Amino acid sequence: MSLVGIQGSDVVDGNKKLILGYVWQLMRFHTLKFVAEVQAKKFGGKPITDQVLIDWANEQVRAAGKDRKISSFKDPSIGDGLFLLDLLTATEPRVVSAEYIFDPPADDKQKLDNARYAISVARKLGATIFLLPEDITEVKPKMILTFIASIMSVTK
Repeated sequence: MSLVGIQGSDVVDGNKKLILGYVWQLMRFHTLKFVAEVQAKKFGGKPITDQVLIDWANEQVRAAGKDRKISSFKDPSIGDGLFLLDLLTATEPRVVSAEYIFDPPADDKQKLDNARYAISVARKLGATIFLLPEDITEVKPKMILTFIASIMSVTK
């Protein structure tokens, strides 16, 4: 990992832009590390592209008998948290309780509650989660990618 233009005094001075850039690089490094582990374990070392992750997630959800799917990490349907909860259910059915899911969510608060629950379940499964519930409801593609890659890394 290479960081150019940041030094200790930037952290001490609280330079928000540089600190956030540093944190993103740490998250990116960690995400690439577990994606590389998944490559070796599940795909025989073949490169994992965004489309491979999307296809894997869609296949997991379909195999679990659910009909939701996404077309990209920017897909607005991710914002209600239901696809991610379906993916988690497909990964480990016993860890998700339907009573805590709003399907369909009536408002933004219920979407946020679904996102919070998805993050909580992912952590229970042992996934390293960097995103916030708002990252799901606002459909931030880079953060959704890290979430799905992390779920893939803990899937047997």
